[in-house]
Amino acid sequence: MAIEDEVLRRIRPTPEQRERVDRAAKAILEAVREKAREKGLDIQIMLVGSVAKDTYVGSPDLDIFMLFPPTVQRKDLESLGLAIGREILKDGEARYAEHPYIHGTWDGLEVDLVPCYAVKDASELRSAVDRTPFHTQYVNSSLKEGQHDQVRLLKLFMKGIGTYGAEARTRGFSGYLVELLILRYGGMREVLEAASSWRKGETLSLGERGRPFKDPLVFYDPVDRDRNVASALSVNNLALFIHAAREYLSRPSLAFFFPNERRPMPLSQIRDVMKDRGTELLVVHLDRPDLIDDDLYPQVRRTLDGAVDLLERGGFVVYDRDFYIGEGIQMAIELERAVLPRSVRHDGPPAWIDNARSFLDKWRGKGLSEPFLVNGRWSVMVSREHPQAVGLVLDRLGQAALGSGLRGLEGLTAVSGEDALVEENRRVISTLLDKRKNWEI
Repeated sequence: MAIEDEVLRRIRPTPEQRERVDRAAKAILEAVREKAREKGLDIQIMLVGSVAKDTYVGSPDLDIFMLFPPTVQRKDLESLGLAIGREILKDGEARYAEHPYIHGTWDGLEVDLVPCYAVKDASELRSAVDRTPFHTQYVNSSLKEGQHDQVRLLKLFMKGIGTYGAEARTRGFSGYLVELLILRYGGMREVLEAASSWRKGETLSLGERGRPFKDPLVFYDPVDRDRNVASALSVNNLALFIHAAREYLSRPSLAFFFPNERRPMPLSQIRDVMKDRGTELLVVHLDRPDLIDDDLYPQVRRTLDGAVDLLERGGFVVYDRDFYIGEGIQMAIELERAVLPRSVRHDGPPAWIDNARSFLDKWRGKGLSEPFLVNGRWSVMVSREHPQAVGLVLDRLGQAALGSGLRGLEGLTAVSGEDALVEENRRVISTLLDKRKNWEI
């Protein structure tokens, strides 16, 4: 408990921080209300999210929701919401979830101004964001004294190990899910003790349960029983959280909350690792399209999966893969070999079936061998179309299953072996090879 007390001492908002956040929140709420009055709009303005629930860590975002009557048309809700947001936030930019909202800054804090519908309950939802005010009300009415700090502890633990955030970039635990876990188990340590015995498909709730889900973790939303709050969580992040919970309970350390910075491996170390492993790397580069992260990351994962499938169908053995997104997109793939033999055995039909003759006629004198029998089946050695992984990717990646925003393959390049071990690839290769957990750095 001494470690958790020390963590709370570091992260609990000071009176000065609270005053600053509260002042900024009150000011922007009043500004949005005044702007709505100027436009003759009868809408509710509501602070939601971690500031409204007092579960924030560090410098929080301000989430301001503009609740329009359900009678307002969707296009009018969007245009009016964006207009108010742009007039309030001078540096505001439109971002898109299920519908557009404005993101910007106010008094040094990041702000999201989000239009939604003021519905009576979850059965009347017009869009996914309509649930958010109900989430805030539920948590505020349920958290007991002392549990706000327990939410902070669990959030920071998840941030430290790399599993916090439901956005597509992370595919981890959302802030709301963290709050529900504290309500379900009581405190951070109790959550970790329970998680130590979780299995894939673990199903949790705080009340009624709706339809079944097949996600790695299921937590029924108490304000909408047919929604899984944990739907964004990947199976790897569930597994990592379970492992981290067990490790922390057996060997508590501040490193779980405040890990050291992970730095790219030196090229000399990368070369040593690859020499020891005896495998080869393929690094593929693409230009970064103008997409928000929640659209870009799933498309890069789909493209990487498509590249791996293409390589495996081409006869290459893939051991591992990862990617890094910076100014461009880099995908690193570890192969058993980046260059295969020029020949490959092509298996045909058993000798006793009727079309065996057509196989023999097709390949006699045209392969790298004459047809021969293997366990009663005709086979022949033929030329491999793409013996080099680089050539296969450059020639055929466009035919693979790719993310829609990457199908143009703008800026496509590929290198393998020693050619891949250069400074510009150091970060993506380190992402692939450095398997240390955050708390082990």
